[in-house]
Amino acid sequence: MLVPGVEPPFSLSWGFSTRLDEGGAPPARRLNQVHRCGVVEAGDAVVDADGLWTTRHGLRIGVRVADCVPILLAGPLPGGNPWAAALHAGWRGATGLGDPEPGGGILRRGVARFRALGGDPKDLVWAFGPAILACHFEVGPEVIEAARQDPAWREELQAPGHAGKPHLNLHGFLRAQALDLGLDARRDGSVPLCTVCRPDLLYSYRRGDTQGRQWGWVELG
Repeated sequence: MLVPGVEPPFSLSWGFSTRLDEGGAPPARRLNQVHRCGVVEAGDAVVDADGLWTTRHGLRIGVRVADCVPILLAGPLPGGNPWAAALHAGWRGATGLGDPEPGGGILRRGVARFRALGGDPKDLVWAFGPAILACHFEVGPEVIEAARQDPAWREELQAPGHAGKPHLNLHGFLRAQALDLGLDARRDGSVPLCTVCRPDLLYSYRRGDTQGRQWGWVELG
């Protein structure tokens, strides 16, 4: 599925795969995703990180998920040169908990890479793909406590669950971070489908899909 409803200021292909279109052309694997916050420039080697960025036209980059949130970003650098990134955000990536490097969660790190190259966050188009949503995302209290350390946190991003553990609105938490970072809400093309709720369309690790994965991918034209 392509990202709906937002038009980038340059030629761009981006979207999220489903279990129905695994026969397509996924990106080459360039990451060993480790549930942390490393964001690196895409190259030919496979590296331990959870985010890629590129300015190379025709290079498709992406992240693989089965409950975590695939994050896609794209925007112009000075001179109009395009930049794009694909990030993998579970609760560890969103909060930055346990990551040895300072700088907050992976979305904050990705936007920081863009800013360091001269980009303005308000010019980014962005999208969060299908993931486990608040209806099913039961977490421990330590996850909520870690999320509370983020300046964008709001208490309504958690709710009590039936089993006594809180449920985290991971999409909502990341969106709050995006707006705190200066991203424009009108440039948001997120697809809020729950991986657990849609076994017909999406893989979910929590539902028992230990092998299948979706891709979030982006390619500069």
